[in-house]
Amino acid sequence: MSMPFIPIDKLRPGMMLDEDVNVYDYNSCKIPMLRSGQILTQTYINQLISLEVFGAYISSENSEEDEFLSAPSPIKQELKEEAVSVVKQIYKSFNKANMHINEINIKHAMEVSKKLVDALSNQEVKLSIGNLRLYEDYTYNHSLGVSMLSIVIGLSLGMEEEHLYELGFCALLHDIGKAAVPIGIIKKHELLTPEEFELVKQHPVKGMKFLSKQKIVSKRILEGILTHHEKFDGSGYPNGIRGKGIPLFGRIIAVADVYDALTSVRPYRQSSSPREAIEYIMGSSGSSFDIDIVKAFLQKVAPYPIGSCVRLSDGQIAIIVNQNELQPLRPVIRPFNQPNVTLDLFNQLDLQNIIIEDICNISPNQF
Repeated sequence: MSMPFIPIDKLRPGMMLDEDVNVYDYNSCKIPMLRSGQILTQTYINQLISLEVFGAYISSENSEEDEFLSAPSPIKQELKEEAVSVVKQIYKSFNKANMHINEINIKHAMEVSKKLVDALSNQEVKLSIGNLRLYEDYTYNHSLGVSMLSIVIGLSLGMEEEHLYELGFCALLHDIGKAAVPIGIIKKHELLTPEEFELVKQHPVKGMKFLSKQKIVSKRILEGILTHHEKFDGSGYPNGIRGKGIPLFGRIIAVADVYDALTSVRPYRQSSSPREAIEYIMGSSGSSFDIDIVKAFLQKVAPYPIGSCVRLSDGQIAIIVNQNELQPLRPVIRPFNQPNVTLDLFNQLDLQNIIIEDICNISPNQF
């Protein structure tokens, strides 16, 4: 498991290095300054600052840094596990004979939604792909990802707390209607036949009917589940609703659902990069998606979190040092071979032909 890369201004005494910190001579070699396993002191941190080192990879084995290392992800591992567990329990215990969902499980999912909202309520929170992933099982992991994304979109829109709780719950169970779809179709590796796809397209209706039996579920939740596959131009399903006629929960979950789905590996295709997924959503504004919802989404999603190592289209390796509101694909960067240079990919016109191609899967200390 890779350790987090911590920006220089976030390093604290007591943190333990997970990899060597090197001083670079790009024409010759790299010189190790501090070795893996070294405990940072303020003196060491000051030296790193004076040498304009961008940051370091930090081990999670040192208890002194645990609080900080959990900070980049606003949702603790235990809460992610609880959310995935309750969704899994609802699917597993679903009674197909009478189309019944256990009320105890419903109430548990509502409590989990409240916990997610409370954890995400910091207005500075921006979600990255790493925040959304937990398990390989797509169905349950997808439910968690869509719920988190929907909640931060709701926060960006200034939604009331009570409605945020409902939105998070609605997103957790937005696909519950698939519990009535034959498992062979849900798990199928090949593309669905037209007949199979028609069965799948019924899951919003089925999900709404299942939950409508629970008197504790609000109208907003039922509408969100029913309409999360409607499109802004009226080309969606099941009812072809258009524009603002689609309930707010449905418009929000539509964006969150597509982003999480595109960035997840599926049996029949590879995942899209965060950049590709965001470009698709931006390009579909006004057709598939509500432009206002997309704007709110862009304010809360960080495809390239601060501290990320990225590869540019001109071959350079750089680190993300700041974000641009509404332009998450064009952040502020510092190239590794130009430690005194800060580049703003959005506001500097001479950089318009430079794009971020991908997040590096290698340590910056290898360069």
